[in-house]
Amino acid sequence: MTAKTGDVEDDELDTMDRTALLEMVTKDIVFRRGQARRWESEKSNQIWEMELQLELKKIELEAESRQREAELERRRMKAETENKRIEAENNRIEAEAENRARELQNKRENGSTS
Repeated sequence: MTAKTGDVEDDELDTMDRTALLEMVTKDIVFRRGQARRWESEKSNQIWEMELQLELKKIELEAESRQREAELERRRMKAETENKRIEAENNRIEAEAENRARELQNKRENGSTS
């Protein structure tokens, strides 16, 4: 039977009785499993932390996206309002131009008939 231990020399293993050797191997196995569990626990914690960080980043990005969409909507509405204002101004100018044209036409008609 071969035992892997870092603390015991080969000479010592030869002189140990079977019970002591089994006890030492068992302790080593238990110790290694404990380290493995701790490592798995730490790994599990790291994975959990990474998942949490990813979820937070996702929430952050979604919030930024909503802010950009809201800003785009505000700009679209502002542009739409500005277009309506310009259209109304153009309509007013056209109406004034038509009124002046009619007045000039009326003056010409009235001037030529008098």
